[in-house]
Amino acid sequence: MSKRLFALLSVAVLVFAACGSSKASPTAQPITLIMGEWQPAIQLNPFYTTSFGDFEAIQPVMRGFLTIDSAGNFVPDLATVVPSKANGGLVIDPGNTGMTVNVILKPNLKWSDGQPLTGEDFKYTVGWAQDSTQKGCTACAIGFTTTDASGKTINLIDNVTVSADGLSIAIHFNQLYASWLSFLTGPATILPEHYMKTFAIADAATKSMPVSAAAVKVPWSGPYMITAAAPTEIDYKPNPYWAGGVSGPHAPKVTNLKFQYFTDKDGMIAAFKNGEIDLAFDMTQADGKNVSSTDPTIGKAEITPSWQYEHFDINNVSSRAPFLNDVNVRKAIYESVDKQSIIDTVFPGAGVTPACSNVPPGLWYRTDVTCPTYNPAEAKTLLDAAKLPAGSDGNRTYNGKPIDLLLCTTSGNSTRLTELQKLQGYLQAVGIKSHIVTADGTAVVFASWADTANTPTTDCEMMRGNYDIVDYAYILGGSPYSDNDPAYDSTMWPENTATGNGGLNDTRFKSAAMDSALGILKTAVDQTDQMNAMVAVQQAYVAGLPEIPIYYRAETTGVGVHVGGWPGYNPSSIGPTWDVEDWFVK
Repeated sequence: MSKRLFALLSVAVLVFAACGSSKASPTAQPITLIMGEWQPAIQLNPFYTTSFGDFEAIQPVMRGFLTIDSAGNFVPDLATVVPSKANGGLVIDPGNTGMTVNVILKPNLKWSDGQPLTGEDFKYTVGWAQDSTQKGCTACAIGFTTTDASGKTINLIDNVTVSADGLSIAIHFNQLYASWLSFLTGPATILPEHYMKTFAIADAATKSMPVSAAAVKVPWSGPYMITAAAPTEIDYKPNPYWAGGVSGPHAPKVTNLKFQYFTDKDGMIAAFKNGEIDLAFDMTQADGKNVSSTDPTIGKAEITPSWQYEHFDINNVSSRAPFLNDVNVRKAIYESVDKQSIIDTVFPGAGVTPACSNVPPGLWYRTDVTCPTYNPAEAKTLLDAAKLPAGSDGNRTYNGKPIDLLLCTTSGNSTRLTELQKLQGYLQAVGIKSHIVTADGTAVVFASWADTANTPTTDCEMMRGNYDIVDYAYILGGSPYSDNDPAYDSTMWPENTATGNGGLNDTRFKSAAMDSALGILKTAVDQTDQMNAMVAVQQAYVAGLPEIPIYYRAETTGVGVHVGGWPGYNPSSIGPTWDVEDWFVK
């Protein structure tokens, strides 16, 4: 997953960060707080995207029952409390055959068009998500539906009961479901029934919540609503009916909010250092030195450990390189990579150590595992054994044809480009030729199955499998099942129509050991049982080698001096805009 792009500020708007004043004159325009990103949002319906940049833009306007705060805790958003066994919010069926989650909404919730937001909207959303005509709905496959042993989609929720006042919702799952808390969390939870009914479900991905002028017509559930949307910027104003939030209810404290998108990261950083934007997102620790040189009267850099890891995804069923299906070939590629050298190049002197597990330090379900080490001599032996001989020019062949792997990453990211250039050198050292292609993160690399329907053969589209190796960061949400099943379950290949093309297993990884471990994890409601199951998941991960984790990321954020109420960067996939209603301009 990932993030995003451009435009300069209108001179008609008075921006505090740019003018250097702590107060506006009585006749001035309302102050605008500007958030910067270097890749644009392209989808505002949270059910049809996995792009982190999209979710950054969505969080101000769409909320779920719960959210995750910057300390990694589940906290109420539209709901009154976090459900638990202790408060009656989680009730297990006799014989462990299923479970009921009870959600109580905050009173007086409304959509931004003034229509009541009730449990009936959620009940509609369940039926909408489970509809057989859904295509490319990634969120529909998480909590709303699941897959049976044959990979066929089946409903996971079989009943929703709503009280007469619309505030109490009883959600019955027909089996134990480990990620029920994550299911209640974030914007891909509840949709406005009165609005979504105006679209055929088959058209919802492209027409319901586009990044265009049509976004103004959408009834939003969050503290803000969109007043203008384009690839260059998204403008927000407070939702006058907002009655949710983690510290409220209270009206948003910032009158005008904006996402401004840049063509590349360097342009965004320059704008931040010049005081043209108030917050700069989507940067790694490699950017920390540059951002830290900002004039302290303008802003500062915050570098925060996050639940992310940078890695090389390996396409296990690549049509260009079918031999990547061989775990020993993947091991050879793994052993050809000097992770520490890559890290020392992109983060010189930072003391960052290589990653091994797909679970970053600090997450409660992490366990220690042993990974292959840098060993190019053994890598060559494994490649020879896999019948990938080196020719007279030193380059290896497959079935007599030269190998030339497609290495992909997001454009405008010099760190990732450097990482791929290093990888290219390591591959060449063991006789594997490759070439690098960069592409827009949101529109190509991280685009969903639905978003790529008209361009299914474009290089570097992960969901379509149009790559051999791709470099990006995976961002975890803190729930072991939701963090792992969509990415590694063999039924979750994106092309699987039985799941409505909602799977996220872009490596096309298939492992009996992984499927077995995930099957146990799926019904592990108790945290201890989840921890035990995750040991097997992580062991299957290092045995099957679907990807190569390089390092655990820390996120650099540029924070302007006029930003008040900033809680620190959120380490989870919920993103940095989870509590924008509490921010203010100093």
